[in-house]
Formats: sequence, structure tokens, C-alpha cells
Amino acid sequence: MSSKERKPRSFFGKMIVFILAVLAVIGVIAMALSIANAYVNPKDFIWTTVFGLAFWEILIYNVVVFLLLLLMWSNKIWISVVALLIAIPGISKSFSIGSKGKADNSIRIMSYNVHDFRHVDGVTEKEQFANQVMEMVREHAPDILCCQEFSQFKSGVSRPQCIEDFAKEAGFQYIYFNRKTNYGGNVIFSKYPLTKVAEDSGFGKGNTYGVMVSVDAGEKGKFHVANVHLLSYMITDSEIDVLTNASERQNLDTIGKTVLHKLSFAFQKRSEELQTVLNGMPPVGGPIIICGDFNEPPLSFNYRQMQKAGFVDTFTKVGFGIKPTYAGKLPLLRIDYVWANDGVKPLAFDRYKYKASDHYPIMLDFAIQ
Repeated sequence: MSSKERKPRSFFGKMIVFILAVLAVIGVIAMALSIANAYVNPKDFIWTTVFGLAFWEILIYNVVVFLLLLLMWSNKIWISVVALLIAIPGISKSFSIGSKGKADNSIRIMSYNVHDFRHVDGVTEKEQFANQVMEMVREHAPDILCCQEFSQFKSGVSRPQCIEDFAKEAGFQYIYFNRKTNYGGNVIFSKYPLTKVAEDSGFGKGNTYGVMVSVDAGEKGKFHVANVHLLSYMITDSEIDVLTNASERQNLDTIGKTVLHKLSFAFQKRSEELQTVLNGMPPVGGPIIICGDFNEPPLSFNYRQMQKAGFVDTFTKVGFGIKPTYAGKLPLLRIDYVWANDGVKPLAFDRYKYKASDHYPIMLDFAIQ
């Protein structure tokens, strides 16, 4: 039917198109704020962080509005098209169709936040959880394992001894963790010899948020690995339940303010923490991998700071799909990363949907350039 033959819209039809157009404008604004978040330091302006955190939800919202306008055959669809075009940089960081590679000299590194060995089912004992992680690690056989929130898991046994026991059972000969402060439970296990960085470097001080070692993989090459854990959002499952459960609306205002305060504090604090990590990098040169729990989505200020520092999000190069790494009640969050500089050649990236911690383990196969 040509435009001349098309029947004029009814009043009801015009109202629907008007409402959809308003929703489309809201979608454009929300998407623009989401993309802009990467360029805004949360210490200067905090409110874009919420939009950066909700990129996928905002994108889905815009796709739905686009389809409804298409169904109505409205020329206002261009508004939604603008929103989808704005979303392209976010999609490139959040969705990957990278191709995998192979190399005879490949090395495998896994990063996993073990959540203090507190199982998400609330029932499994810590030692049982730790044994399950050992089994999973043996199955996937990483050469290097970077754990965050690694805590004591045996009653009456110290954390250092638990680390030693875990290494033996999981098949690792070498271990490194900061025996003075061990902030965040950052532990590096390796099948290759490790050498700690100088104690006076940024990763040797108590006010930093990770550990760093030099790895000698023999003929495969030498490289540095940093294991990082930045401050969490500290949002509890009960607070999420209140925000998503209609029967809890009487507490929404109080809980909402609490959650916003936690988000504000966490984003600003992590901005400081990452600068401490980057400023404290020893002048090691050569291939460097930085992995761990950054608690930041791809559309964040800290993500862009890592890129500006010369590191590549290896998932975007050799991963596939969305691969959220947070296993809790907030969906579609990718907050764990394996970053690498140009001395590292990414070959394959995987995220294992192993439900035990509130994070999923991630793994990178790579070669030294």
C-alpha cells in the first residue's frame, strides 16, 4: 500500500505513536549517558555510572521501542535508529565475535574470584567448595591461576597453609601472595617459576590492590602477571530483592538510597584504586597480563583508563558472545577481565558457567609475541 493510499491514523493510533516517540527520546538520552560514562571520572560526576552499568538493559529497551515503531510503521523510528547507532561503541566492548587461534607455545591463565569459598547456595561447606574448585581447575588445566578473595577454608588451618594445600591438590608447584596484608585474598598459583616484583613497587605496598610476579615459562617466554581485585559494590542480595520484588515496595525508598550511596562510593573508590595500581606498576617492560575482578563494566571510566594505559581487553579479541562474569542476581555484568599489552598474543578466551562463587571463572590461552 503506498503512502497516499494508507489510511490516516485514528486518534488512538496517534497517541500510541506519540508515546512511543517519547519513549524513544528517553532511550536516546539513556544510551548517550551510558556511552558517555567511559569518559566521565566518577569523582567529578557520579550519575552517568548507573547508565554505564545498565548498558544491556538500555540497549534491549531501545530495541523493543524500535520494533514497536516499526510495527506501527511510523516515521518516528529514526529516533530509535539514532539510539542504536549511539550504542555501537558499547556493543563493540560488550559483545565479541573474535576468532580463536592456536600456537605450539601457548600458555593458559585462569582468573577466578572464589568469594571466600562461600557457595551461592548457602549450604555447601567451605572445604567442600574448595575441593570442587580444585577439581574444576584440574579439569581445565591452566598453567597459571589467579584467585581473588582466597580465604581460609579448613577449620583450624591458617590461610597460608590452606593456600599450600590447595596448590598441592590442584597441581601447582609455585605460589605467590602478599604475606603481609594479602588484601582481597589475591593469590597467584603457577606451574612455572615465579619471582615477586620488588617490595618497594606499587604491588608490594599495603595500600595497593593486587600482587604482581614475573613468570619464567622457559622456551615459551618470560612475562609478568598481575592479579587485581578492586572494591566491590557491596550490594547485598536482600537489597536487590527489594529493588526487584513488588511486594517489598514499602522499603524501596530507603533501600534505593542505600544502594545509590554504595554505587557512588564504590565507583569513586575504584577510580582511586586503579590509579594506584597503574601508578604503582614497576618499570618491568615486556609482556604483561593484568587479570582479576575489576568490578567495572566495559562502559566505565576505569575500563577506558586500562585502554589508555596500553592494555587490551582480550575478550574483545578472541572471545565470543556477551559472556557475563558475575553470577549473582544482577544479570549481564562482565566485570572480570584478562588484560594484556602488545607483548602478548591472545589466542582463545572462555568463560565457564561454573556456578559456585558469585563470579564465573574466565580463561585466556595466549602466546608471548
